[in-house]
Amino acid sequence: MTDTNPPPPDEQPPPPSPAAQPPVTPAPPFNPAPPAAPPAAPPFSPPPAAPVYGQPPAYGQVPPYGAPPAGAYGYVPGPTDAQGRPLAEWWQRLVAIIIDGLILAIPFYIILAIAVGSGGVYRSSFVVGAFIVGIIFAAIELAYFAYLTGGEKGQTVGQMALGIAVRDQSTGGPIGTQRGAIRILVLAPGIAVSWIPIIGGLLSVLAFLYTIVAALSPLWDSRRQGFRDKVAKTDVIKVR
Repeated sequence: MTDTNPPPPDEQPPPPSPAAQPPVTPAPPFNPAPPAAPPAAPPFSPPPAAPVYGQPPAYGQVPPYGAPPAGAYGYVPGPTDAQGRPLAEWWQRLVAIIIDGLILAIPFYIILAIAVGSGGVYRSSFVVGAFIVGIIFAAIELAYFAYLTGGEKGQTVGQMALGIAVRDQSTGGPIGTQRGAIRILVLAPGIAVSWIPIIGGLLSVLAFLYTIVAALSPLWDSRRQGFRDKVAKTDVIKVR
């Protein structure tokens, strides 16, 4: 039979000594890595400015809406004023003059015909009637151009129809009534002489021939300035 009795207390094996146990390595302290810093935002740079009308855009820059890039087939940049606004075409200026001339001429000849051809006080004296009507309409024409081209908008009725305006050559602002009067007298000196009896008719014919040349003078000027613009220091720009 197998002996199942436990050994006596003095014969039991001694407990293992602490030195015999393998050393326990302490776990390193928990030190999580700091979160990575977010990437720095790129430095702010303002959007590229729109190119000045008539100037080629910078490399990689998109031209403004509605304006073809410089050098595009069939597109030739035109001259601009000191603020970069496009100058009016010579034909726009000519058509505006014709419209203004018709606006002023039609009532002039109607009133002249009434004054010298009706049963009024001037029926017996055509010269006197034409003289008085001429003075009245000379003042009306001068005021028309002086106040409209010299005003805030810088536009006569004809210029409004063509989308152009008169502006100061250096500041780009309105020119005032005095310079507006100077401009029209340089363009149409017949306003100042047409009402003079006897010699006024001949002077008016010469003044009319000069006015034709003066009205066409922007055609051969590199900055599309007429004689009146040279004298009054003005530009005529497109406003639409």
